[in-house]
Amino acid sequence: MPTILRMGGYRLYFFSHEPNEPPHVHVDSGGGSTLKARLDPVELARNRGFVRTKSMPYCVSLQSIGPRCWRHGMDISAKVADERVADVRCDDANLTVDLMDGRTISVPLAWHPRLRHATPDQRGTWESCGGGYGIHWPKLDEDLSTEGLLRGAPAAKAV
Repeated sequence: MPTILRMGGYRLYFFSHEPNEPPHVHVDSGGGSTLKARLDPVELARNRGFVRTKSMPYCVSLQSIGPRCWRHGMDISAKVADERVADVRCDDANLTVDLMDGRTISVPLAWHPRLRHATPDQRGTWESCGGGYGIHWPKLDEDLSTEGLLRGAPAAKAV
């Protein structure tokens, strides 16, 4: 999903695929900190390194925007292993993600249209987001979570 807002060193965004999760937004800072905040009602759902008073105002400002932008059908599973991203690569047919715990996820690019239609350079320029649990392609403004990839379901259709 596209970046919703960049403000004061923070990037606010939705992951493309988190089925059955209530409306929420992810917030990253350049320092690798991340949080997840629910939008209705606005509350902190998960915090990995943020000082709460610094980050919550950005989420609160999205309360009126978030539910309209939200794509229903998102779900976060409990972390049992280290699902952080170690490496990402794409060929013409597959997206392959190596995880920190040694597992490798491979899914068809057909499941992720933005990546499928991107150039090799666009697909090759990625960065870790969501505290390492997500992948951001800045040239495409696309985000995927390792949680969604591990579930093995195609990305939701654009609304």
